[in-house]
Amino acid sequence: MGGNSQATVAEQAEQLLSAQPGGLAGRLTLPSLATSRSARFAAIILLYFMQGLPLGLTMIAIPAWLAANGASPVAVGAFVGTAFLPWSLKLFNGLLMDRFTFKPMGRRRSWILMAQAMMLLVFLALALAAPTAADVFALTAFFFTLNLCAVFNDVAVDGMTVDIVPHEERTTINGCMFASQALGISGSAFIAGQLLASGQITTIALLFAAFVAIASGFVSVFRERPGERLMPWSKGQPSPECQERQQDQWWPIIKGLFRALIVPTTILFLVGVDLSQATFTFTDAVAPTLAVQQLGWSSEQYSSFASAMSLIAAACAATATPFLVKFFGLRNTMFSLFIGLSITALVGGLTLDSWQDARIFSILFGLQYVMAILLVIVSIVWAMRICNPVVAASLFALFMAVPNFARSFMSGWSGWVIEGFGYDGVYYTVAITSMVGLAFCLFAKIGQEQSVEYHHTIHT
Repeated sequence: MGGNSQATVAEQAEQLLSAQPGGLAGRLTLPSLATSRSARFAAIILLYFMQGLPLGLTMIAIPAWLAANGASPVAVGAFVGTAFLPWSLKLFNGLLMDRFTFKPMGRRRSWILMAQAMMLLVFLALALAAPTAADVFALTAFFFTLNLCAVFNDVAVDGMTVDIVPHEERTTINGCMFASQALGISGSAFIAGQLLASGQITTIALLFAAFVAIASGFVSVFRERPGERLMPWSKGQPSPECQERQQDQWWPIIKGLFRALIVPTTILFLVGVDLSQATFTFTDAVAPTLAVQQLGWSSEQYSSFASAMSLIAAACAATATPFLVKFFGLRNTMFSLFIGLSITALVGGLTLDSWQDARIFSILFGLQYVMAILLVIVSIVWAMRICNPVVAASLFALFMAVPNFARSFMSGWSGWVIEGFGYDGVYYTVAITSMVGLAFCLFAKIGQEQSVEYHHTIHT
C-alpha cells in the first residue's frame, strides 16, 4: 500500500511538471539518448569511466600493494586472473539482456541502473569488511564481484551503443569510451595507490561508492528513447525499436549467434584478438612484481606510474584513433600496432639483463600500454561493424568475452612463466604471441568492407 502511494505521488509530480510548458518543466525536460548526440556521449563516457574504477584497482593498485607486501608472482597473477574473470562472462550477460528487459524503460537502461546500484553496494560492503593485504582470498572475492557488476554495466552500455549510436559516430564514440575507461583506471589507480600505502582500503571504498552514486544519479535522468519511462513508476511506453528488436524467445538469439560463428573469418578474428591480449597480461600481472620486487619501486610509485601511463593512453585513444583509421585505414592501423607491440616486447627481452635502472622498463611499458589500448579500440570498431543489432548485446559481448577470457587465463598463468623462464622469457612470449595474433587477424580479412556485407547477409 505504501509503495503504491509513493508511486502515485511520483506520477502526480511528473504530471504536474509536464503540464507547465515554458516553466519548470521546460527546464527539467531532458532529451533522450537516442535523439541527442551530446546526451548519449555524456552518458556513455561517464558510464565507461565508472567501469574503470574496479579495473584500476584490480589491474594496478591492488597487485602493486600485494607485491609490496611480499606476495609472489604466482599469487599476484592468480589474483589478477581470478578478479578479472567476470569480463570473460560477457556472453552470458549479453544473452540475458537480449532476452529479458523492462521494455518500458528501454532495452538496456534498466540493466545499467541495476548494475550501478550493485556496484555501489559492493563498495559499501568492502568498506565494512576492510580486508588487509594478507587477506588475498577476501580481496579476490570482493574484486571478482565488483568486476561482475562492471561487466553487467559494460555489456548493457555496449548494446545500447550499437542500438542508438549512428554508424558515422562509432569510431569517435569508441575512442571516447575507452579513453574514459582509461581515465577511470588511471584516476582510481592513482588515488588507491596513495591511500593503500597506509592501508586505508575503507576510505577508498567509501570514496568510490560516492563516485558511483553521483554517476548513477546523472545517468538516471535520461531516457533511452522518447516516450519511455524515466523510472519504473513513471508513465511511458516501450519504443517501437525496443518492441521490434527485443527477443521474447531464446531460439532467435541462439540462432543469430550461431550464424555469426559459422563464418570462418569470425573464428579467425576471435583467435587473433585473443592472442592480442598478451601485452595486457604483461602490464596487468607481470609488471607489478617486476617493478616492485626487481626494480625496487614502492607500491605507490608503481601505481602512480601505471596510472599516468593509463592517462596518456586515454589521451591517445581519444585523439589518435579516429585519425589513424581515417587516414591509414583500419587494417593498416591494426597491422602497425601488432608489429609495434611485438618489437617492443622483443626489445624488453633482449635488454633486460643490461638494465641499470627502471628507465628502459618505463619507456617500454608506456609504449606497450598505449599501443595495446589503441589495438583494442580498432578491434572493437571492427566488431561493431559486423554486429547484427537484433542480437547486438549477445554478439558484441561474445566478441569481447573471448579475448577477456584469454587475458584472464594468461594473467593467471603468468606467474608460472616467470618462475620457469624469468621475466625476459615473458617478454619473448609476448613478442611471439603478438605476431601469431597478427597472422590470424590478417587471415580474418579485418578492414575489408566486403566482409561486412557478407556478414550482414549471413545474419539476415
